[in-house]
Amino acid sequence: MNIEFHYYIVKYLALKSGFTADEAEIIAYSSQHIDDNSKIYKVKKPDNSFYENYITQTMNLFKPERKLMRMYILFHFLPGDPFNANVRRKDGKMHILMTSKASTHATEIFFDTTRSENLFSLGIASHMLADTYSHQNFVGTYDEINAFSGLYEKLAPNIGHADAGYKPDIPNLIWYDPRLIEENATINNKERVLSAAKKLYRNFLLVTADSNKWSEVKENLKKAIGPQINENKLNLEKQQKKRIHAYKELLNEYGDDNDYDEYKWFRQAINEDVKFLSDRRYKFDPVKDKFSFKDKYKNTNWFKFQEAVKDYQRIATNKLKPILEQMEIKEW
Repeated sequence: MNIEFHYYIVKYLALKSGFTADEAEIIAYSSQHIDDNSKIYKVKKPDNSFYENYITQTMNLFKPERKLMRMYILFHFLPGDPFNANVRRKDGKMHILMTSKASTHATEIFFDTTRSENLFSLGIASHMLADTYSHQNFVGTYDEINAFSGLYEKLAPNIGHADAGYKPDIPNLIWYDPRLIEENATINNKERVLSAAKKLYRNFLLVTADSNKWSEVKENLKKAIGPQINENKLNLEKQQKKRIHAYKELLNEYGDDNDYDEYKWFRQAINEDVKFLSDRRYKFDPVKDKFSFKDKYKNTNWFKFQEAVKDYQRIATNKLKPILEQMEIKEW
């Protein structure tokens, strides 16, 4: 999934399930920020000690973080059921780390993480669960099982869905996965998105105890996502802009007109001006660029999000320990 689901659709689902506008913003921002939390900051605290965050994504598909391979497995490609019928391949291969939708592991980690009803944790777990739908049939490590054939595919690293490019994340795309048996090879992303949305919506209702309006939610999302398209009709920027406009119209019914700003929470937490971070001409230097927290930093959304990330990683790692101990992942 991309920002369309992780931010806009998640926020809509949260609002429709009874969360307030402020609560829905925290859930949606946390969900999307997993994809943007790609810089390690060493921030000075008021007592002159330093706080360091965990990253949850790398921004260069061709230069993944080998030394932090855990973030792909834990946040984006959670291991599922390698025997699931949907992951059957032409070559008959299986993988213990294969992602499958809403697996037992994913479901247990979701509820273990969100038991406290922490909104930041709810957003983080929502990102993980949604990605089990769009990233199914891939593993979050370097492995030939991820490989497609073709010139571009041979240049891309065999990690996650790098060989498939952006195809798994475009919400109305129908595309072909040549690795799978014919019965599974044609992928309907719209069906996946709606299934993921239904799962998350039901999970949110367990927190809010609101009335179930899924029929209405489903129809509104189907219209916003728009008609299904094939790979030869892709116009990524134009089509995504149109879909986001449709999501915003749904959110406007709740008086929500927020746009996602990946540096908003960080700006609110520190003393320095960080406008330059969004300037592509500038390269962040963690050695030269020093940041310091405001006095009440523990009350800021950025700090709470980062603490929730660490809590999620601890829970997910412990849950997956029996699987990971069977493997020899050198870079973890």
